[in-house]
Amino acid sequence: MRKNDRHELIKQIINENEIDRQEDIVLHLQEQGVEVTQATVSRDIRELKLIKSPTKKGGVRYSLPKGDTSQIEQRLFTLLSSALISIKVQEKFVFIDLKPGNGASISATLKQVHYGFVFAAVSDDNGVLVICTDDEHAVRLKDRITQSIAYI
Repeated sequence: MRKNDRHELIKQIINENEIDRQEDIVLHLQEQGVEVTQATVSRDIRELKLIKSPTKKGGVRYSLPKGDTSQIEQRLFTLLSSALISIKVQEKFVFIDLKPGNGASISATLKQVHYGFVFAAVSDDNGVLVICTDDEHAVRLKDRITQSIAYI
C-alpha cells in the first residue's frame, strides 16, 4: 500500500474510532489487510501531525489538528465557488456538476477534508459523485456547500 493511501486510511480510522494508542492503529490497519509496523505508524502520526485530544469520558484520542481540516475545507469552498454549475441530492448521493477540468481537484480536496459521513467520492472531468453514509448527511453536505460558497 502506498504511503498516501495508508495515511488516508489512518485518518479514516481515527475519525471513526476513539484511538489512543499507536498499537490500536496498527491493529485496525492489519484488520483491513495492511501489514505495517509500529515504527511506520509512529512516522505516519508525525507526518500527519496527529494530536491527542480529550474525550468526553476523560481519556484521550488521536485526532487531526482542527486548523488543518478547516483550511482544506475552505480551499474546497473556494474551488467550488468558481467551478460549480449545480449540486443535486438523491437519497445518499450528492452530484456536484462542475465546469470541465475541475472534477479531479474538487474530488481530491473533498477527500482531504475527511468528512466522517462521506463513504466515497468519484469524479470525472466535470463532476463529482459523493456517496454519503445516509440521506440526511447528503442533504447536509449540499446545504453546507451552497451556504459556504454563497459567502465567497
